[in-house]
Amino acid sequence: MKTSKPKLYQYNVCPFCWKVKAILAYKKIPYETVEVHPLNKKEIRFSKEYRKVPIFVGPEGQQINDSTPIMKFIDQNYSEQPVFEREEKSQAKEEEWLTWADQVLVRALPPLIYKNISDSITAFDYITKEEKFNWFQQRTIKYSGAFVMTMVAKKSAKSQGIKDPEAHLKKCLSLWAEALAGKDFLGGKKPNGADLAVFGILRSIEDLPAFKFIEENSKVLNWYRGVEGLSLKAA
Repeated sequence: MKTSKPKLYQYNVCPFCWKVKAILAYKKIPYETVEVHPLNKKEIRFSKEYRKVPIFVGPEGQQINDSTPIMKFIDQNYSEQPVFEREEKSQAKEEEWLTWADQVLVRALPPLIYKNISDSITAFDYITKEEKFNWFQQRTIKYSGAFVMTMVAKKSAKSQGIKDPEAHLKKCLSLWAEALAGKDFLGGKKPNGADLAVFGILRSIEDLPAFKFIEENSKVLNWYRGVEGLSLKAA
């Protein structure tokens, strides 16, 4: 399936999808997004075994699944603005924080942004701006998605032992601030793969009330704006 531009199959609220968009923006790579219907997923029927997002399809039709492998594929195949660390010691630290981003930071978000039906509906407001879905589809996705994610968030909080989602996210942000150790980025003078992964995850909630916790942490906010400025605001 050849295409003139690479395509990113996504949900606009998906933090893993924003990881990919962060590296694409940083490298200034033109691409197309395909918003996937979260209920029937008809847009990714071509993907027989992998039924999640993000899916990245390169201009030669290469299908890459999952956010971190996609980021690494992009970095290897688009040489402009290299991102991932090349030295073994730096790679180990980068991988440690990439894993933390996917296993800890991402999992801290649902219990906070989907903690009740009202907040979940707010998070799904974006779908009403997706013109590819008709009025009925928009409302079905919005309200059924909000209900499902509220249930998922409660189960996630319980499994992680999170009793105070706000305090948990603040702790995560403090850990990231400590990891930066006064540097502009984890990668030093420029963002590395972990910087862009964490940025993308946090970018996914920029339009939601929960983003106030990033704004309240000055070290994290300064770092965030630094990455944002270099990537011309990943979109």
